Amino acid sequence: MIFAKQERLLRISKNRVLGVCIYVQEQHVSWLTDVLLQEILQAIKPKLHDKIVECKQETRTASVFTNRAFQVAYYIDKASRNSQVLLQEPIVKDEDTQFNEDDSQFSYSALCATLNALILVPEPYDPNNTIALPEMLNIGIE
Repeated sequence: MIFAKQERLLRISKNRVLGVCIYVQEQHVSWLTDVLLQEILQAIKPKLHDKIVECKQETRTASVFTNRAFQVAYYIDKASRNSQVLLQEPIVKDEDTQFNEDDSQFSYSALCATLNALILVPEPYDPNNTIALPEMLNIGIE
Protein backbone atom coordinates (compact mmCIF):
# COMPACT_ATOMS: atom_id res chain seq x y z
CA MET A 1 0.00 0.00 0.00
CA ILE A 2 1.38 3.41 -0.96
CA PHE A 3 0.93 6.39 1.34
CA ALA A 4 1.43 10.07 0.59
CA LYS A 5 2.89 12.14 3.41
CA GLN A 6 1.70 15.67 4.11
CA GLU A 7 3.14 17.96 6.76
CA ARG A 8 1.28 20.81 8.41
CA LEU A 9 1.65 23.05 11.43
CA LEU A 10 -1.13 23.38 13.97
CA ARG A 11 -1.10 26.48 16.13
CA ILE A 12 -1.79 25.39 19.70
CA SER A 13 -1.14 28.65 21.55
CA LYS A 14 -0.12 32.22 20.84
CA ASN A 15 3.55 31.28 20.48
CA ARG A 16 3.62 27.50 19.87
CA VAL A 17 2.90 25.19 16.97
CA LEU A 18 2.58 21.41 16.79
CA GLY A 19 3.89 19.58 13.76
CA VAL A 20 1.31 17.34 12.09
CA CYS A 21 2.34 14.47 9.80
CA ILE A 22 -0.52 13.07 7.76
CA TYR A 23 -0.18 9.73 5.97
CA VAL A 24 -2.93 9.27 3.40
CA GLN A 25 -3.34 6.33 1.06
CA GLU A 26 -2.61 7.50 -2.45
CA GLN A 27 -6.17 6.86 -3.66
CA HIS A 28 -7.56 9.07 -0.82
CA VAL A 29 -5.38 12.16 -1.28
CA SER A 30 -8.11 14.15 -3.09
CA TRP A 31 -10.67 13.00 -0.50
CA LEU A 32 -8.78 14.69 2.36
CA THR A 33 -9.83 18.33 2.02
CA ASP A 34 -8.92 21.15 4.41
CA VAL A 35 -12.50 21.16 5.69
CA LEU A 36 -12.35 17.44 6.44
CA LEU A 37 -8.96 17.84 8.13
CA GLN A 38 -10.48 20.51 10.40
CA GLU A 39 -13.31 18.11 11.25
CA ILE A 40 -10.79 15.36 12.07
CA LEU A 41 -8.76 17.68 14.32
CA GLN A 42 -11.91 18.80 16.16
CA ALA A 43 -12.93 15.17 16.70
CA ILE A 44 -9.64 14.09 18.27
CA LYS A 45 -8.86 17.34 20.12
CA PRO A 46 -10.37 16.19 23.47
CA LYS A 47 -8.15 13.09 23.46
CA LEU A 48 -4.82 14.71 22.56
CA HIS A 49 -3.81 15.51 26.14
CA ASP A 50 -3.98 11.82 27.05
CA LYS A 51 -1.88 10.97 24.00
CA ILE A 52 0.77 13.52 25.00
CA VAL A 53 0.97 11.97 28.47
CA GLU A 54 1.21 8.51 26.88
CA CYS A 55 4.08 9.72 24.68
CA LYS A 56 6.02 10.85 27.76
CA GLN A 57 5.60 7.36 29.23
CA GLU A 58 7.26 5.88 26.13
CA THR A 59 4.19 3.78 25.24
CA ARG A 60 3.32 4.30 21.61
CA THR A 61 0.05 2.97 20.31
CA ALA A 62 -2.29 4.57 17.85
CA SER A 63 -5.87 5.28 18.84
CA VAL A 64 -8.66 5.16 16.28
CA PHE A 65 -11.57 7.56 16.03
CA THR A 66 -14.46 6.59 13.77
CA ASN A 67 -17.58 8.35 12.57
CA ARG A 68 -19.78 7.98 9.47
CA ALA A 69 -17.50 10.07 7.23
CA PHE A 70 -14.00 8.96 8.23
CA GLN A 71 -11.80 6.93 10.48
CA VAL A 72 -8.43 8.17 11.69
CA ALA A 73 -5.58 6.54 13.57
CA TYR A 74 -3.56 9.04 15.58
CA TYR A 75 -0.74 9.22 18.09
CA ILE A 76 1.91 11.60 19.38
CA ASP A 77 5.55 10.97 18.51
CA LYS A 78 8.80 12.81 19.10
CA ALA A 79 9.34 15.51 16.49
CA SER A 80 12.05 14.76 13.96
CA ARG A 81 13.35 18.30 14.24
CA ASN A 82 13.01 21.29 16.53
CA SER A 83 12.30 24.45 14.61
CA GLN A 84 10.88 27.90 14.78
CA VAL A 85 8.41 29.46 12.42
CA LEU A 86 8.42 33.11 11.49
CA LEU A 87 4.91 34.50 11.15
CA GLN A 88 4.50 37.52 8.87
CA GLU A 89 1.52 39.74 9.59
CA PRO A 90 0.56 42.99 7.87
CA ILE A 91 0.69 46.13 9.98
CA VAL A 92 -2.77 47.62 10.22
CA LYS A 93 -2.72 51.24 9.16
CA ASP A 94 -4.70 53.82 11.00
CA GLU A 95 -5.04 57.54 10.35
CA ASP A 96 -2.00 58.40 12.49
CA THR A 97 0.36 55.83 10.96
CA GLN A 98 2.50 56.99 8.10
CA PHE A 99 4.98 54.82 6.22
CA ASN A 100 8.05 55.84 4.33
CA GLU A 101 8.97 53.87 1.23
CA ASP A 102 11.74 52.14 3.20
CA ASP A 103 9.46 51.07 6.08
CA SER A 104 8.31 47.49 6.24
CA GLN A 105 4.56 47.12 6.14
CA PHE A 106 4.76 43.82 7.98
CA SER A 107 5.54 42.71 11.48
CA TYR A 108 7.16 39.40 12.32
CA SER A 109 6.76 37.14 15.32
CA ALA A 110 8.41 33.83 16.10
CA LEU A 111 6.43 30.68 16.83
CA CYS A 112 8.26 27.84 18.55
CA ALA A 113 7.54 24.25 17.49
CA THR A 114 6.89 21.69 20.21
CA LEU A 115 9.14 18.66 20.69
CA ASN A 116 6.24 16.40 19.69
CA ALA A 117 4.42 15.72 16.45
CA LEU A 118 0.86 14.58 15.86
CA ILE A 119 0.71 11.65 13.45
CA LEU A 120 -2.58 11.16 11.57
CA VAL A 121 -3.62 8.32 9.26
CA PRO A 122 -7.11 9.23 7.97
CA GLU A 123 -9.25 7.32 5.48
CA PRO A 124 -12.92 7.18 4.47
CA TYR A 125 -14.98 5.10 6.87
CA ASP A 126 -15.62 1.55 5.68
CA PRO A 127 -17.34 -0.71 8.22
CA ASN A 128 -15.95 -3.79 6.46
CA ASN A 129 -12.27 -2.80 6.72
CA THR A 130 -10.00 -1.88 9.60
CA ILE A 131 -7.77 1.12 9.19
CA ALA A 132 -4.43 0.44 7.49
CA LEU A 133 -1.25 1.98 8.90
CA PRO A 134 1.98 2.44 6.96
CA GLU A 135 4.42 -0.30 7.94
CA MET A 136 7.23 2.24 8.28
CA LEU A 137 5.50 3.75 11.34
CA ASN A 138 6.08 0.48 13.19
CA ILE A 139 3.20 1.06 15.60
CA GLY A 140 0.20 -0.93 16.75
CA ILE A 141 -3.41 0.10 17.27
CA GLU A 142 -5.15 0.15 20.67
